[in-house]
Amino acid sequence: KKAVYIKKVAEILKERYDGDIPNTVEGLCSLPGVGEKMAYLAMCTAWDQLEGLGVDTHVHRISNRLGWIKTSNPKESRVALEALVPREQWQELNKLLVGFGQQTCLPVLPKCSECLNKNICAAIGVKKKR
Repeated sequence: KKAVYIKKVAEILKERYDGDIPNTVEGLCSLPGVGEKMAYLAMCTAWDQLEGLGVDTHVHRISNRLGWIKTSNPKESRVALEALVPREQWQELNKLLVGFGQQTCLPVLPKCSECLNKNICAAIGVKKKR
């Protein structure tokens, strides 16, 4: 599916944006396959504009697991985390939690025994640990 999106996006960028990339969240989200998370990350990386916190499944899961927030989807998590976390920490939070979620705080069988937060983590929703 990503290959189809890439082809469509390339055509749209050529036709509507003279081969350039939109530099607004709305413009980016108008492209096939681009959602809020990717738009916020692109704005920050490409234009150094912090428009919002990029929240993926890892950021959503870990923030809820640690008990920082209580939300049911990444969009709700973004709103809650933006209210909780100082703006200057949004970009770093995404980077840290995505890597942490891929390596240690896994969706199934998280590696709690290896985690540096094991003594302070609420492990909300974790049924089995490693």
